[in-house]
Amino acid sequence: MERNKQYSVEEFIEKSSVHYEQRNYQKSREMLERVLEIRTKQLGEDDVAVAWALHEIGNVLWKEESLNDALEKFNRALPIRVEKLGRHCDTAETYTSIGNILKSQDHDEKAEEMFRKALDMKRELLSNDHPDVTDLCLYLAKALKKQGKYSEAIKVQKLQLAKLLEMRGEDHPGVVLIYNGIAELLQIQHRSDDALRLLDLAIEICNRLEIKKSLVTTLRHKANILNEEGDFEASAAILTKVIMVQIETDGEMHPKTAQVYEDLAIAYIQQDMIEGATKACAKAIKIRRKELGNDHPKVKELALTLGMLDLQQYPRELNEQGLAMKAVGESEKAVQLFQDALDIYEETSHIDPFSAAVYENLSAVKVDQGLLEDAIAASAEALKIRRRTLGDDHFDTKRRMEAHRSLLKRLLENRS
Repeated sequence: MERNKQYSVEEFIEKSSVHYEQRNYQKSREMLERVLEIRTKQLGEDDVAVAWALHEIGNVLWKEESLNDALEKFNRALPIRVEKLGRHCDTAETYTSIGNILKSQDHDEKAEEMFRKALDMKRELLSNDHPDVTDLCLYLAKALKKQGKYSEAIKVQKLQLAKLLEMRGEDHPGVVLIYNGIAELLQIQHRSDDALRLLDLAIEICNRLEIKKSLVTTLRHKANILNEEGDFEASAAILTKVIMVQIETDGEMHPKTAQVYEDLAIAYIQQDMIEGATKACAKAIKIRRKELGNDHPKVKELALTLGMLDLQQYPRELNEQGLAMKAVGESEKAVQLFQDALDIYEETSHIDPFSAAVYENLSAVKVDQGLLEDAIAASAEALKIRRRTLGDDHFDTKRRMEAHRSLLKRLLENRS
């Protein structure tokens, strides 16, 4: 009976909204296509209600990542809105949507044009402290940034910042967004200290206003800058806190929660903390699979990363077992376990800095067995990996270099 029931336009719209909230975008789009069909028959192809349906279908197609189809719908809606509505917020919304798709397709000059038209309308129709105006300043700045126009992008955001500070003071959500936007551009210009100062100001505002979503965004931004600066421990510490706030705000299975887990996995990998990275990556892939399905490129990329992390974890376990055998004098078993770990790295052609530690442990066992030439060969491999992954000036490389010289010296003394 449900399948044959005739719904009104309002009911189709309501059902579309429900499906959209449930992220069932195909069903949502099908409901809107029925709305478009009905309204076109009733009102003609150039009615504002038809433009509304076209715009909403475009939004859903955008969510489905069908960018060209979405752009086609927005481009059909735009001339209707320009003619029938003129300088109207709905017209500005379509300009904005077209600009965002063009930006994602790297048509940055055209995107800039769309954002400027939308911003001009929104400034006229709304107050300068309206969230839509701030958002458009950020969109425009991103389009300018992609063209390498960093100074102009900063200028656009500083102008909006000045208006917000004048009208609302510093304790305003829009100020947080602008601070983040300017910090992103400062980071590109290698002005990380200035970027971090702005982000700290944004974090203070978020805490005062208790705006958790912006707090998550700002803390992630700060963590990413610290990660780029090589302070991986501080980055991971921040992201661990972000996870708790993010789950409290949007829940465990939200796509933004997956993003934070992905950031945390990278921070752990940078610190060679494979177990933590594996757990974070596993959490992320669970969320992404539910959101995107198993065949999505993002899911496949995470699965590959998780596989590589698992691959790194097993040799580490073998190394630990080898050390345990060495400690109780089971040299042959220790050698076999170390060699098994190294074989995995060799079979997969995977260069892991940790493999240097396995070679060093193997070298130590060979010394215990009195096999100095074998010990030197293993030490030489460890030194080669240390140089390749850490450079000659790193402490661990220098330490291995000294140990290797000591082994060579000992061999020469034995021969003489």
